[in-house]
Amino acid sequence: MRMSVNQTNWAKKCLSPWLLLLTMAMALLPLQAMAAQAEATVSKNVVAVNQVFQLSVSVDTAINPDSVDFSVLSPDFAYGQPSVSSSTSVINGTMSRSTTWTIAIAAKKVGTATIPAFKIGSSQTTPITITVLKGSQKNNAANTDQSNVRMTAEIDKNTLYVGESINYRVKIFIGEQLSQASLSAPSGDGLAVSQVGQDAQNNIVQNGRRYLVITRNYQLTAQKAGNIVIHGSTFSGSAVRGANGFSSGITVPVNKNARDINLTIKPKPADYKGLWLPTPDLQLQQTWQPQVSNQNEITTKVGEPITRTITLRIKDVAQSNMPNINLTYPDTVRIYNEKPEYRTENGYSVMILKQVIIPRQAGNVALPPLAINWWNTTTAKQQQSEIKGLTLNVTADPTANSHFAPAATATPPTTTATQPIKTLVSVGIWPWTTLVFAILWLITLVLLVKKRQQPVVTAAIATTQNPDIATALETAINDNDPIKVQTYYQQWRHQQHSLLTSQPQLLQQLDDEVKAMMATHYSPLDSQWNNKTLLTLLAQAKQLKTIKHTSKTLTSLDPQ
Repeated sequence: MRMSVNQTNWAKKCLSPWLLLLTMAMALLPLQAMAAQAEATVSKNVVAVNQVFQLSVSVDTAINPDSVDFSVLSPDFAYGQPSVSSSTSVINGTMSRSTTWTIAIAAKKVGTATIPAFKIGSSQTTPITITVLKGSQKNNAANTDQSNVRMTAEIDKNTLYVGESINYRVKIFIGEQLSQASLSAPSGDGLAVSQVGQDAQNNIVQNGRRYLVITRNYQLTAQKAGNIVIHGSTFSGSAVRGANGFSSGITVPVNKNARDINLTIKPKPADYKGLWLPTPDLQLQQTWQPQVSNQNEITTKVGEPITRTITLRIKDVAQSNMPNINLTYPDTVRIYNEKPEYRTENGYSVMILKQVIIPRQAGNVALPPLAINWWNTTTAKQQQSEIKGLTLNVTADPTANSHFAPAATATPPTTTATQPIKTLVSVGIWPWTTLVFAILWLITLVLLVKKRQQPVVTAAIATTQNPDIATALETAINDNDPIKVQTYYQQWRHQQHSLLTSQPQLLQQLDDEVKAMMATHYSPLDSQWNNKTLLTLLAQAKQLKTIKHTSKTLTSLDPQ
């Protein structure tokens, strides 16, 4: 059976549109099969502020792990680092692949928050609406957060005087993982605040829960009278929550404030006299070196150093309010003050002052006592603490005398007896000749007597160095030991007094250099003393020699 031409044309006209539609449909089927499906889900859609829940984003294909941009969450949510997993499965010979992102998030504020759509390739997820409640409305979540991190603050007392200090102790109890933690100091109008010591850490268990406890101490010093509020310390940090084997969790900010505390500051009493030192306890002590068996008197020698150590301990007083100790000593001693040492121990500010006292001359020397007035804040009365002075019985050092070699003794020359003059009684020239010789002899005798009456000078050369003291002095200089240098120098100077006074310029240089050494050693500035100059001057002094002059007068001749 054959179709006519008209029938054939009609069939072509009828089938052409259907063939076109069928062809287009068949072409679209692969595209639909190739389009990946993206989906977002949450573990909870009703949460409390800062409560951590889980967001999952998945796509049914293998794709780059960085294909999802989670920064779109930042306006309303805090979030951690996502974990990415990929899977491949074969069912009835058909292979399928998927990629899933899991991330912990937490809403920042009460109300309604929206998790926006995530675009993954040509697909995107559907937005999710989250209802955010207050902590008390959602299983007391806020109370749970409070128990994770909490603070306490306490002080020694609530009433104190101007200038008095108290200890402010703050403790932080941490029951979860934190990062970037910081603690600010308390504050208050009219309060000087300084941290005391280092933070202390320990672990405790309360109600079956383990906490890390950090303790920090501050010293608060009242600077004006009146009622003052201590604004508590502030703790801030970030808690890592929601971390597990599949997610690193999120970082949630944590801020805690210690309670405010009221203070009453009393003024200085109008009738108080002396330096204002308000404290519940003040201790003033001293020691002597060498040790003093008799508390009022000690025997020593010129040039021997005595060390006086004064220790002042004041409770609840800042180091900046410690008094300066100034004692007036007599001119018969030389004083060298070391730089005071300060430290804090058991709530006390401690100052240690060391003084080196060197007697300059023999006799009785009275070293001054010390008295400090202070206000007892416990009894509300003025008190005085005192340490006694000391009397020095200073004797001359016998080893400080000059040692000279004995001078040679001038021995008068022996004279021979003179024979008596015999007069010849004869006439002639002989009497006149004898008279001339007698006159000449008398003249010679007078000249001889005058010559013998002149002092006979004998040079007795003696070295003036005492090898023991000179060697000890040189050793002390090389060791840079100022106390020994001062002691041995005074002894050596006494020994060489007659020698050194003949060289006043050298003596002055030696004195100045020893003073410079002591001043440098006891100066509050960190400076170094060069001992080369003093060693050079000492070497010059060793080269000096002295001539001792002794004289004796001859016995007058009595001619017969």
